[in-house]
Amino acid sequence: MLTFVLLDYKSAEATINCVSHYALKCKSSKEPISFVVVDNSDDIENFEKLSAAWPSVSCCEYDDSVLEEKVADGYRLFLWKNTCNAGYAKGNNDGAKIGAKFLNSDYFIFSNNDIVVLDEELSVEKLIAEANISNVAIVGPSIVGKDSKPQNPYFEKSFFLRWGLENLCYPFARLLPKKWSSSDLVEKFVENPVFRVMGSFFIISRSKFEEVDGFDPHTFLFAEELILSRKLHDRGYETHYLPSVHMLHNHSEIIGKNYNYGRRLMLRFESEAYYYRNYVGIASWRIALVRMIVKSYILRKNIVKQIKSLLK
Repeated sequence: MLTFVLLDYKSAEATINCVSHYALKCKSSKEPISFVVVDNSDDIENFEKLSAAWPSVSCCEYDDSVLEEKVADGYRLFLWKNTCNAGYAKGNNDGAKIGAKFLNSDYFIFSNNDIVVLDEELSVEKLIAEANISNVAIVGPSIVGKDSKPQNPYFEKSFFLRWGLENLCYPFARLLPKKWSSSDLVEKFVENPVFRVMGSFFIISRSKFEEVDGFDPHTFLFAEELILSRKLHDRGYETHYLPSVHMLHNHSEIIGKNYNYGRRLMLRFESEAYYYRNYVGIASWRIALVRMIVKSYILRKNIVKQIKSLLK
């Protein structure tokens, strides 16, 4: 059983459309398909929209909240109302637990609800075959953004290059050599393994996911797949990139509507700082120093923005 785990945060329509899209793209798959949708918001109206989208089979309680079994385009679907916005990691961990307990899932595809399959059909068999290679844990496809620029795969970058140097040099950072930039995107993929793939869509077997206790719940919106890849890597597993499967990341604006640029950047910094401190061993004083650099960068960026607006 392959289970798609989708996390929803005040975006019922996008999630409903995403389930229908995957159901259509998986019609020719021989692998049994199912869905788990976790409503990660406190918006009752949002949950009601999700619940009304699919016919009900049964209803029970899971972890002190309502769990509804549905039928979505002929596939089994479990819809769970989380009691709070617990973040990406914990929400998806709960979704995986529901898949394991109620669907006996063998594989999980963790997906954003803004992913579009660009191929005529989603080659589930290709993804599973790659994930079944003995030392492989995570498999991610080719993903491009709305600008057609690639968003997979990634290599490992040092903490200072990832967060320190480019932010320190702003607004003259563009003069830095490309290898000194903060980007960790592999621009020309040659061969597997890679360090990580994007968390917006990837497949992993249930057994390997459970072996490392899933996502680390101490992050909120960022670095979850980074940490998961590291935990698996430390156990001898690899992350593979599968360029023959093609996806579009049709970026939603949900995060942008709830967090301004500076807040988003600091959330991402704190999540990645947690990773570098707890999984790489970067000293706390180094992280504190770079945190000041990042905050200074946000201040300088705002000043530059104000100057530009005055000059218009």
